[in-house]
Amino acid sequence: MAFDLRSTWRPARVITNRPVANGSMWIALAATDEGPAAFHPGHVLGLGMKLDDHTLIRHAYTVSRGEPTARRFEHLYRVVSGGRMSPLLAQLSPADTVYFHGPFHTPIQQEIDSEARHILLISTGAGIGPLFGYAEKALTDGEARPMTLYAGFREESHACLRPELSELATRHPNFSWQFTLTRASKTWNGLTGRVTEVIPDRIDQNDLESYHFHLVGNGEMVHLLRTALYRAGVPIGRVSIETYFNHHATPSDEAVDQLARQFHAE
Repeated sequence: MAFDLRSTWRPARVITNRPVANGSMWIALAATDEGPAAFHPGHVLGLGMKLDDHTLIRHAYTVSRGEPTARRFEHLYRVVSGGRMSPLLAQLSPADTVYFHGPFHTPIQQEIDSEARHILLISTGAGIGPLFGYAEKALTDGEARPMTLYAGFREESHACLRPELSELATRHPNFSWQFTLTRASKTWNGLTGRVTEVIPDRIDQNDLESYHFHLVGNGEMVHLLRTALYRAGVPIGRVSIETYFNHHATPSDEAVDQLARQFHAE
């Protein structure tokens, strides 16, 4: 059977749908039709739920993990209070039906420059989902370059996937990760501040051209950091992005200049 993958809404069965942090869920789905389902971290799928025979509520979600042989795909998503889609998605149980179409966007593994010597993954909020999935897949596939993931959250209860990241770092010595919080409690012993603030001091500023930066999350973070990296001299092909919201955020020249200067060693 031939499918127009980008326009045909196809059925999938919920395998699991579990909380992984305060306000964040991880859903695993399996296609139940005869079509292909070879999706990878960074692909974007439209997910839809039928409210009645005539109404399909829909939203785009990025694939966090894919298992093509099992025709299975998984997403980390944030439950938005007052949102139309995510609160309903959070109520789904195993064996419930969801509809999907796609894929759109490019898998992260295809966006990383093969000539870069270091891979830096940077996210805010639920953007950590596809970064974790990419790291897991790439490392399993034999990626040997140093790879570091930095994720920014508002508070500790929002931080997710720590057990999975720790296990990944144990299995792969070339992988490491750190979280940073903007509203840290007195008991928090990790990084503090916006993720854009902590990155410059944690890379080799004398070797910027050796990095590939992949940014996922709030458009405010993505566009500020991307523009500052370009201004600091990082080639365009060494920065790849995906924005989850605030798609058209425009950082001020002053903010970009200030951040760009921090990427140059004194």
